[in-house]
Amino acid sequence: MDHVIGAALCAGGVFRDWAVRSNIPSVASVEELSSFLKAEPMDWIFSVANPFILPPDVFGRVHRGAFNYHDGPLPRYAGTHATSWALLAQETEYAITWHRIDDGVDTGDVVVQRQVLIAPTDTALTLNLKCYEAAIEGFRELLTGLENGKLTAYPQALVGRSYFPRRRRPDAAGCLRWDQSAQELSAMTRALGFGPYHPNPLCLPKALVGDEAVTVRRVEVLPQQSGVPAGSLLEVHSSHWRVATGTQDVDVCFGNSDGQVLDARALARHSNLEEGGRLPILSDEEARSITATHELLAPWEDFWRQRLGQFRVLHPPFVSSFLATAPHQWQSSSWFSPSALAKLSPLDRSESLVTAWLIYFARITGETELQLGWMREPDGWRTGSKAIEVLIASVVPMEVTIDLAHDFEDVRKTVAAECAQLRAHASFARDIVARCPTLRGVEALRSHQPWPVGIRIMTQSCSGAGDLMTSHRAGLCGDLLTFEVCALDGSFRWHFDASRLAPKQIDRMTQHLQTLLHGVMADAGRPVGRIDILPAAERSYLLEELNRTAAAYPSQRCIHELFEQQVQKAPEAVAVVCADERLSYGELNARANRLAHHLIAFGVKPDLPVAICLERSPAMVVGVLAILKAGGAYLPLDPAYPSARLRQVLEDAAPPLLLADAAGRAALGGDGLTGVTVLDLETATPAWAELPATDPDPRALGLTSRHLAYVIYTSGSTGTPKGVMVEHGSLVNYLYWSDRSHYEGALNGSPMLLSFSFDGTITTVFGPLLAGTQLRILNQAFPIDWCAAVGQAQTYDLIKLTPSHLSTLTNRFDGYKGPAPTRVLCLEAKP
Repeated sequence: MDHVIGAALCAGGVFRDWAVRSNIPSVASVEELSSFLKAEPMDWIFSVANPFILPPDVFGRVHRGAFNYHDGPLPRYAGTHATSWALLAQETEYAITWHRIDDGVDTGDVVVQRQVLIAPTDTALTLNLKCYEAAIEGFRELLTGLENGKLTAYPQALVGRSYFPRRRRPDAAGCLRWDQSAQELSAMTRALGFGPYHPNPLCLPKALVGDEAVTVRRVEVLPQQSGVPAGSLLEVHSSHWRVATGTQDVDVCFGNSDGQVLDARALARHSNLEEGGRLPILSDEEARSITATHELLAPWEDFWRQRLGQFRVLHPPFVSSFLATAPHQWQSSSWFSPSALAKLSPLDRSESLVTAWLIYFARITGETELQLGWMREPDGWRTGSKAIEVLIASVVPMEVTIDLAHDFEDVRKTVAAECAQLRAHASFARDIVARCPTLRGVEALRSHQPWPVGIRIMTQSCSGAGDLMTSHRAGLCGDLLTFEVCALDGSFRWHFDASRLAPKQIDRMTQHLQTLLHGVMADAGRPVGRIDILPAAERSYLLEELNRTAAAYPSQRCIHELFEQQVQKAPEAVAVVCADERLSYGELNARANRLAHHLIAFGVKPDLPVAICLERSPAMVVGVLAILKAGGAYLPLDPAYPSARLRQVLEDAAPPLLLADAAGRAALGGDGLTGVTVLDLETATPAWAELPATDPDPRALGLTSRHLAYVIYTSGSTGTPKGVMVEHGSLVNYLYWSDRSHYEGALNGSPMLLSFSFDGTITTVFGPLLAGTQLRILNQAFPIDWCAAVGQAQTYDLIKLTPSHLSTLTNRFDGYKGPAPTRVLCLEAKP
């Protein structure tokens, strides 16, 4: 109609994006709009589904008037969520209104009103859509009237006005009262049906079942009336329950918190309900209490919705994640009264305790932006009603940033401000998560204790509650650990899941916290990040005793000499197993010695790199031992690696000699073998077959523990792969410790699962051989053969894995009940 939109006051991102694409200036607040109108006077303001209330100094700046769209038939249904209130009242005729804006809320003169009919099946979503369609047509009428000067305005008959404030909530906050009429129950469900993609600003329709509130998706009114008491469960089907009401019977369908349909039969079993049973009937007093509590908390929903939208989980670093799926084993510690705080008042003691715990938690997690579960005894808004305990969150998110560079008093003020904010905002209705699409997908928020760690403040007597937490999870605010403080005397204790958190760790945390508090009292001005948290004894143990690592080991010997000692002890014992092939220690040593003498004749000497590229087989072990016995340093190449990678390593290390088989030669390609002599270990009649089987003398070769044992290349993930040179002495030191720590006693051996070119193979190969046990070679890459081995009930005493291997095994053998390894070494895993 050739008008120009001068600016848009945008509350949301979608509207703002539209304005930007349409080249319309966008303002984000009423204050910005006021400033804009001072510089750019306009003719009209049109307020459409606007969450802002415009003051007179804003709408008074336009020349020709300001108009608001309201989704109800003014003067009735003024205020918010008018369509839902109309459905609750079971209206059949309705209307939308365009009215002038004045200094009241929805009180200005009516200029356009259009009728909207309500169908028996309408929900809040469908009625809202009908109202928007009518609003668009009404807007055309409004603009036309403004243009031709024929707009008729008439004042509202305020005597018939009804007003619904934003905080108002339906009866019992949407809990179905089965003694009401079937039509009232249907109206409640439809009035609160905003669809899956729009936030529900009121509450969800729900049924109280046992200790839970279950979302009701649909109530279908039936023509018959059974005549049994209201709330009786007449029939249970997979899709619905049939329930008696104050009038006709109804079919009730349920949904879970993410909007999916619930199996009604499974819900009945879970709630111990059978046909003929009776659902609870809320009394008028209970319903009033539920409604009043929800209305009391309603003004703070935006605060909690924003905070829950920033949900994050922090775990203490000393939790056993391998037991995360074990049943909870709740334990409570004794009460502790920190002597360091004895001179403070009880209030100061409790504030200092909470502050110290948060500082400690920030220190041990390395995170300074903390979100934990918070529980404080209610300040009168909770009546103790069981229904309210089900409907209102007992645990809320505490959010605080701990600046470790600040002193304790500064941090305490920050914590006190957050505690005051938590008290001021009390709590929220549990169904807020299911009502908000952006929160609905956060699975952890569906739990009553979404946060692993929580803080509980007791403002009443703390005596007599010693064993409550071990049997009643309602008192817990952390799914793993709850730090409980008694505000009356400034004492504290712990409630923890002993299946994941050891009692001795709780004792350590108690000591750490008390050490921190003593440090604070001794030097209050010191940055909290620098205050000691370790008691003197633990500090001495960690920094001094654990660092006394000096131990005797054969520092002058080479690694293959330790293997030769095992050969002398038990030459007939099985050393290597690969498929159906077995080699004894004596046979393995003899083969390696013959090849070693051949390599010596080839000119292999100390520190000379010799490449070896073979498939997994006993020949690979023979080749490695032979290179070491000849004095050389072996350079492992995995034929499964890309050819370009293998050729790059060969070019950089420049070994004069390569031990290979067909797979190795194929992996390197013809152009990768230039400048290197290839010794084929697959030949049927090797040239070294008749050479002596005796051990070469290291001293005759000039070989010492200071010479190289192997050269291995990094992954190159951050640049060009680099060769790392490792001497015999370092390798002997490590393997001597490794054998005594892990491989001694592994009589059934250990499988070789890792790539030959990965340094984790060092202990996988040499560990069993130096311990006198069996090295089992899987002739294909992990995890195919390992999975097969487990399936064939092949049990190992010890396996060495990377975390990715462990994950593969966990997924592959979920539910497997067969034999398992005695020990698992997991490389690079967090403690």
